[in-house]
Amino acid sequence: MKYFARIDRKQTGPLSLTELVEAGVRPSTYVWCKGMADWQRAEDVPEICRAMRRVLAGCDPATGRPAGISDPAAESGMEKVPREVLERITFHSLTDSPFERDCSQQPRGVSIVLAVILTILCFAPTGVMAIFFAYKTRADWNQSLSPELSQDEVRFWQRKAHNDARLYRMMIGITICMSMFIIGFALMTAF
Repeated sequence: MKYFARIDRKQTGPLSLTELVEAGVRPSTYVWCKGMADWQRAEDVPEICRAMRRVLAGCDPATGRPAGISDPAAESGMEKVPREVLERITFHSLTDSPFERDCSQQPRGVSIVLAVILTILCFAPTGVMAIFFAYKTRADWNQSLSPELSQDEVRFWQRKAHNDARLYRMMIGITICMSMFIIGFALMTAF
């Protein structure tokens, strides 16, 4: 499949997956190919994301084979194994994540009340950050529920809400750890 890309404010293409990566396509670059309703960010096109992961793993973006290996069966001594099975066994774990994060459900475990309590009782600087991310999680999720958004925009806001929830949980953990550190330090200096 050939793609067109908007790189440095110019439309280039058609480009293969290998040519896209070589042309400097980033996750935020807009791309289009036949069958797409509109231009999409490269990070929202699974085939391009897969090609970029393959390049990061040192593999060919189109085939997923490690660079320099033309025939995986010959390299491994497994000539009798069907090619499709060999490719799945050898290269799937390097290039394709079977654990794509599902962002279609509202993030759970995010509580502004807990963040406020920990801010008051524990460590205020990171507690305030936890309050901020709890608020952002709720606001981003509510934005994703807007009826006038396209499907891509809904996914963007859902993913943003889940990222904010992850940052919220990180700030809660840091707040608790910092309070334990301060209490331990105070006890050590008191004795």
